[in-house]
Amino acid sequence: MDDRLASFLGTAFAPYGDFPGRADVIEELLADMRERLADLKAQGMSDDEAYEAAVGGFGDVAEIMEHVPRSAGDATAPSSRTPQVSTLVLDDADLSGSVLTGADFSNSASRRTSYEGSDLTRATFKGTALRGALFAGATLTDAEFRHADLRGVRFDATDLTRARFLGAAMKGATFVGATLTDTDFGRSDLTDVSFDSMTLQGVAFDSASLRGASFKKATLRGVSFHHSAVKRAAFDGAAMDKLIFAVLKGAKARLDDVRIIGDTP
Repeated sequence: MDDRLASFLGTAFAPYGDFPGRADVIEELLADMRERLADLKAQGMSDDEAYEAAVGGFGDVAEIMEHVPRSAGDATAPSSRTPQVSTLVLDDADLSGSVLTGADFSNSASRRTSYEGSDLTRATFKGTALRGALFAGATLTDAEFRHADLRGVRFDATDLTRARFLGAAMKGATFVGATLTDTDFGRSDLTDVSFDSMTLQGVAFDSASLRGASFKKATLRGVSFHHSAVKRAAFDGAAMDKLIFAVLKGAKARLDDVRIIGDTP
C-alpha cells in the first residue's frame, strides 16, 4: 500500500519538478496518508476503499505549493506541513463579545478560551490548538479551521454558514442550535459528535470520520457523505432527500424510520 501512496504523491507533485525540500514534503504527506489509511481501515473499509477515500480527501496540491519555497534562497514561505511557530498564547483567555472579523489565529494556542458572542467572520484558525474553547453564540461565517484541534469545543447557537473544518480533530464538540449551511467538515474526525434534531443544508462530510456520530431526527438537504464510513453513524428518524438516502443506503448506513423529503424546503 505504501507503494501506491508514494506513486500517487509522486504523480501529484510531478508538475513542480525537484523543488527544495521536495523529499521532506512528500515524506510528511505520506506519513499523514498512512495514518488516514489506518483510520479508515479501522472503520471497516477494505484496502481499496480506504485508499480511494484517502486519495479523494488529499486536497489541492496547488494550495500546498503556495507555502513551499521554490528556490534555495526563498526562506520566507513556510512548508504547508511545517507552519511557522506562533508565539501567540491565548489559553484560558476571555475574548467573549469581541469584534475579530478576519483575525488570523493560525498555529496559536487558544485552549479553553472563550469567544462566546464574538464576531469571527472570515477568521482563520489553521493548526490552532482550541481544545475546550467556547464559541457559543459567536458568528463564524466563512471562518476556516484547517487541521485545528477542536476536541470538546462548544459551537452551540453559533452561525457556521460556509465555515470550513478541514482535517480537524472534533471529537466531543457540540453544535446544539448551531446554523449549519454550506458548512464543510471534509476529512475531519467527528467521532461521537451529535447533530440530532438539527437542520443541515448543503453540509459536506466528505472523507470524514463519523464513528459514533448521530443524526437522529435531523433534517438533511443536499448533504454530502462521499467516501465517509457511515455504517457506525446513526440516522434513526432523520428526514432526507432521495439522493442522500441512496448514498447512505449504498454505504450500508443504519436508516431506521427515515423519512424522504423533497429537494427544496
